[in-house]
Amino acid sequence: MIKRLLRALISAKASAENLLFPLWLRLSSWPNRLVRKPSIPVIVGMTSYPARINSAWVSIETILRQSVAPTRFLLVLSLEEFPGGVVPQSISARLTRGLDILWVEKNGRSFDKLLPISSKFPDEPIITVDDDKIFPRHLLRDLYQEHQKSRSAVIGARGWVMQNSFTSGELHYGKDWFRAAPGATGRHLFMPGGNGCLYPPISLDTTVQDLDLALRLCPTADDIWFWASLQRTETESICLGMPAHRPVSQQKNTSALSDVNESDNDRQFQSVMSHFNLTVDLVPKNGK
Repeated sequence: MIKRLLRALISAKASAENLLFPLWLRLSSWPNRLVRKPSIPVIVGMTSYPARINSAWVSIETILRQSVAPTRFLLVLSLEEFPGGVVPQSISARLTRGLDILWVEKNGRSFDKLLPISSKFPDEPIITVDDDKIFPRHLLRDLYQEHQKSRSAVIGARGWVMQNSFTSGELHYGKDWFRAAPGATGRHLFMPGGNGCLYPPISLDTTVQDLDLALRLCPTADDIWFWASLQRTETESICLGMPAHRPVSQQKNTSALSDVNESDNDRQFQSVMSHFNLTVDLVPKNGK
């Protein structure tokens, strides 16, 4: 009884914080615009779609209020979904504060937070983020600082240690994986890009730009596609092991661009592994 009450109180507190956070962002916007901050030579990439664009400003604002400023902050939108290039005022108002829109013709879904940007700026490190999270103030700084130590590695804010299933002995998406600790390294890490993931130049295989193939093999699982590309280039991964980012409360009734059930994720995972002939040998058994 007491445990249930404590869980309910914690849940209520989190819900209240999430509801009040957008209000705090609005009330504190003007003082924040006067703050000068150091810049870092990275591009931040995000994408969104019509069902989420009206609340994406919250995630965008938390990037604009980072302790460091990126070279570019690009919101990739498709003209298929936003005819005439029309966006809400909550988005256009931030175009004078460091946000830019990169328009693409074809809807590349969640892949758009990385692929169009890496194609346009192949020599720049890119940090990907999703449009449904409240990002901690030092996210960009921490990712870039780790990048300075390991220039060729992909740096992720959060991730999983991949391992074979305890029951079947085979590798299945998410089955018996566990959270990566701060400083975890290796090619057996799976780091979702929406939490904040820094991809250095040439870290991804050139096949990663084949959007048609990506949409055929894993249409709702961009993270699986990017992971496979890293496996093909044998790129090292480093995880910062950050706590979970808070969600944007207004988006609780909308689905994430890559939010599908576990079985469908595993189907896409197996499809990608089969297509590229990736084997379980790439992933150390029991995550070691």
